[in-house]
Amino acid sequence: MWGLKDTSVTFCEDSYKESKYIAEFYNTISGACYILVSLPFLFSKVNNLAIMGIFLGIGTMLLHMTQRMYGQIIDELSMLILSYGILTKINNYYNPKYCILLIITYLCFYDKFMIFILMFITIMLCIVKETKFFRGRYLFLKKTFLFVMSLGSVCWILDQIGCKYVKSCYLHAWWHVCTSTSVLIGFYCINNSIQDSRSKISHSGKSQ
Repeated sequence: MWGLKDTSVTFCEDSYKESKYIAEFYNTISGACYILVSLPFLFSKVNNLAIMGIFLGIGTMLLHMTQRMYGQIIDELSMLILSYGILTKINNYYNPKYCILLIITYLCFYDKFMIFILMFITIMLCIVKETKFFRGRYLFLKKTFLFVMSLGSVCWILDQIGCKYVKSCYLHAWWHVCTSTSVLIGFYCINNSIQDSRSKISHSGKSQ
C-alpha cells in the first residue's frame, strides 16, 4: 500500500494483518494517545510542548501506518524535540538553542537507529535526574511518572527482544499508552509549577 518498508527499526506486530491500509494497526491507533493528551494543553503555559506532542502523535501514526523512513524521521525528531523541550522547562540550565544542534546531529545519522536511541536515553536520564526537584504535591505524580515510564520501557524492550513470546500482547502499543501517560503527567506538573511560580512572584510584588 505505502511501498516497501525502509525503516531502520522493526516492531513485533504483524504487517497489514488487521487492515490493508495500515501496516501496524494497533501500533498506529495507540499513537493517537499522544495527540489526545496534548490537546488540553494547547492554550496553557506549555502550549509549545503540546504542539510537539501532537506532531509526535502524527509522526508515530505515520511511522507505524506506512513503515516508511519519512514517518520514522518525523516520529524520532518529535521525540527528541519534545523530550528536550520538557528538559528546558524543568531546568533553565538547558538552553533551548541547543535543540538546533540536536536536530542537526539526528539528521546526520537519521538511518542509524542506535544513535537515535543513545540520544533519546541521554535526554530521558537528564529528565529523570531533574525530577528530584519535584516535591510536595508533585511527589506522587513524580513517582507515577517514573513508574509508568519504566513500565513502558520494559514493554518496548520485550517487544524488540522477545517478539516470538509476546507477539499477541502488542507491547509496543502499550509503550505508546505508557509514554503518553508520562507526557500527560509531565505537562500537568510543568504547567502548574509555572503557574505557581508566577503566582508567587505576583504576591511578592503586591506585598512590597
